[in-house]
Amino acid sequence: MSGAPPAARWRLLAAALTDAALGLALWALAAMWLLVAVLPWRRHPLDLLDLALLCAMLFGLAVTLHVVYHTVLVGGCGQTLGKMLLGIAVVRRNGGPTGYGRALLRVIGGGLCVLTLGLGELPVLFTRERRSLSDMIAGTRPVSVT
Repeated sequence: MSGAPPAARWRLLAAALTDAALGLALWALAAMWLLVAVLPWRRHPLDLLDLALLCAMLFGLAVTLHVVYHTVLVGGCGQTLGKMLLGIAVVRRNGGPTGYGRALLRVIGGGLCVLTLGLGELPVLFTRERRSLSDMIAGTRPVSVT
């Protein structure tokens, strides 16, 4: 895949939105089951500390699901479900398979993009290989496979 063309910007955006929708649906289902498992055991109404702990658990669940989803799928086959749907693969700069370590680095880089309020995604608009900050950190690039 070393000669594969970079993925189109609109495909990258559509794949990200698809993965976000799938992640949100999975998180909502898992959060519902978490609440169903925890709340019936309460004898008293939730106080502020309990509510803060519950919110922290739901946030931790979201982060864990995101990290596992992207690390396992990109590390294992180079594609998330959204990328599969739109014909995009993530490969190393030389075209080799990504691997789990680089996939995890890519997720950490994505977290840095979130912390910079999306500024880490701006290089996609200006680089020839359409690499974001997360791709630069992990040494990967998104390519078109169709």
